Amino acid sequence: MRYSVKLNHTLIGFFSALFVHSILLAQAPDPSLKLHFDFDRDFSGGEVLDVSGNGNDGLQFNPTNWITTGNGVFGSTGAQFTYVGFMSNDYPHVYPLSQYIGVTNLNGFAYLTNATISFWAKFDTNDDFGMFVLDNGYNGIYAQNPSAASNSWSVCRLYSGNLSFVTYPSDGSVSIVTSWPDDTVQSGGYTPNLSTTRFHLYTVTIDCPKNFAIAYYDGAPYMSGAVGLPWIRIYGCASIRWLCIGAMSHDGTPQWSDDPYPNSGFFVGKMDDIRIYNRTLSAAEVQGLYQGSTYAQNLAIQKAAPQSVQVRWSANSNAVYQVEYRSNLAQTPWSPLQSAIPGSVTNSIIDSILGQPTRFYRVRVLP
Repeated sequence: MRYSVKLNHTLIGFFSALFVHSILLAQAPDPSLKLHFDFDRDFSGGEVLDVSGNGNDGLQFNPTNWITTGNGVFGSTGAQFTYVGFMSNDYPHVYPLSQYIGVTNLNGFAYLTNATISFWAKFDTNDDFGMFVLDNGYNGIYAQNPSAASNSWSVCRLYSGNLSFVTYPSDGSVSIVTSWPDDTVQSGGYTPNLSTTRFHLYTVTIDCPKNFAIAYYDGAPYMSGAVGLPWIRIYGCASIRWLCIGAMSHDGTPQWSDDPYPNSGFFVGKMDDIRIYNRTLSAAEVQGLYQGSTYAQNLAIQKAAPQSVQVRWSANSNAVYQVEYRSNLAQTPWSPLQSAIPGSVTNSIIDSILGQPTRFYRVRVLP
């Protein structure tokens, strides 16, 4: 795969074909990344592979409630969570039922003093103010069993339009640490719009020793708050600790016999690129997650006219690409070249190199 190509303009007069020098910029795996679901491999068999290499795979525990394939970010596949039924065990209330993923192997992130939790999500239209995206169980049985105090956490709508990072301290309380925008529609007052028209990146960085957390929205810091805990952990229940993705796990186990117990607050929409780190990422690193680390494959340039070149790449029809350039690979920033290009329209662009002795190109897949 080539994604950065250097053009030396001074060589054009000496060669009939354009001379290019390809540079592959590889990045070593981040050992602090403890869970990573990219959903780019077949998961129809009931298992989502953890590509971090830590073996924290996502598993299907309910044969009627498994996720399906949908469009993700960066031109790849993602996970679709769809309403498939209703829960009526709390009559007269009726709640929609969707899919969820169970993670029972928690290698490297069961207990965290520093952490980063990040995921892309697109919420389908719904009216659920108690929707859970990532959940670890909570200490709701604290009053009956004080030993169940958990210091657990969730990413959820806690009966409001805002998606929030929530902790459950050991005293049995509930704390909203920080939140993200809720795409509110201001028309005659505050009206939550419980859906999103496109994917957004939701990231929270956590530093328990410094008692500080930051919520990032699409790679930019949005809100901060005090964690109030010396550490956070996965709780689940007394017998099995597990991370539930796409529903509220409550204090039960992820088994078929639990349906419709104990899960509720089902997420409906799409998710992609779920990550959990055991360290606090910097603002620049979070911005990098938003910009993406996926680049177009087979990048090449060829002479188009005496003073211009054509930049070409392999494109997918459901992806959007941004051609970028710089004159110095180490010192100058990448700049966009023209506007973003849908892969369904073209996979090439013409650029003038008049007065440009050196030019570097790359093509980035946009979220």
